[in-house]
Amino acid sequence: MSDEPHAPAPASEPEAPPRPTSVVQLIRPNSAVILLGLLCALALIESIAAFLEYRERIDERDWEVVEQLLEAHEGEPLIVVSDWLGPSARMHVARARSWDSLAFPDLRGFSKFWLLTHARERPWRGPLRAELEGLPRPLLVKAYRVGELSLNEYAQVVGTVDFSLLDSIHGVSTARGPCSESGGQYRCKDGRVGVRVLEIDYRARRCLALELDDGVMASIDLGEVVLGDRIHGHVGFGDFNARLRADPSARLELWIDGAIAGRWVFSDDQGWAAFALAVAAKRDPQPNLHKVELRVGTTVGGTWQREGHRSTPTNTLCVELRGFTDPGSGAPQP
Repeated sequence: MSDEPHAPAPASEPEAPPRPTSVVQLIRPNSAVILLGLLCALALIESIAAFLEYRERIDERDWEVVEQLLEAHEGEPLIVVSDWLGPSARMHVARARSWDSLAFPDLRGFSKFWLLTHARERPWRGPLRAELEGLPRPLLVKAYRVGELSLNEYAQVVGTVDFSLLDSIHGVSTARGPCSESGGQYRCKDGRVGVRVLEIDYRARRCLALELDDGVMASIDLGEVVLGDRIHGHVGFGDFNARLRADPSARLELWIDGAIAGRWVFSDDQGWAAFALAVAAKRDPQPNLHKVELRVGTTVGGTWQREGHRSTPTNTLCVELRGFTDPGSGAPQP
């Protein structure tokens, strides 16, 4: 054994304090995958259970009874409240395939209509309540229980529809000139305009669709129409993906007999936004025709993509407009 003194050992660096363990660190990647798989499996089981719960109980004969109950009520739309029930209803009931049933602008134009739901659901607790837009709930006239289906007839006092934008288009133009028409669709130098059905705020709406360049205003000539007492309309931006990738606003101007009568501005996050205009303080016993023009456009027409702003695809602006005469003038009562 050597008697030589040992060299002192080098001083070790002080140990770093342990880092706090986060929740993310506690879950290993494989554990996260397992957890995600369990959630997906649970969602699948719930979907299958809901499918079996409802599908087994709705018999083909139930759809035949619904069809028979509606036969004596021609012209009264059938609104399928439950989204999951809609495809099956449209396959079995012809009334559920009409535009009034599928893509109506609101409920104020229907003096009578029918609601179809699953018997366990309450129709007015969901999005349908928003369709009233502040109007009182319609009167329940008849209620039928058809197997697991609930078919209810409603009535309400409404005004007569004097004109509709979708049925009154005489021509479309922009600052660069008139648009060419073919089959109800208008081709402009700045874009295109035409009646279509679009997804607006997750619901189908039949409206005048405008796809225009940035800042372009389109002038829609409605010709001469009976105005009635009030004008109601809606505006919204179509296509969920386009709404995510753009931030436009819409400007509307309503011109009556060459003078501006109303102006509105809407953003793309207002959903299916309503607007209204009172036309006259008192009713003319013999309504005259008035020249009506709607001017509408968007601030930004394109969308933001990964590489930046692009002029295409454009946003799609959706507009509808109707003129009403109040019930006091002799409109049919429900």
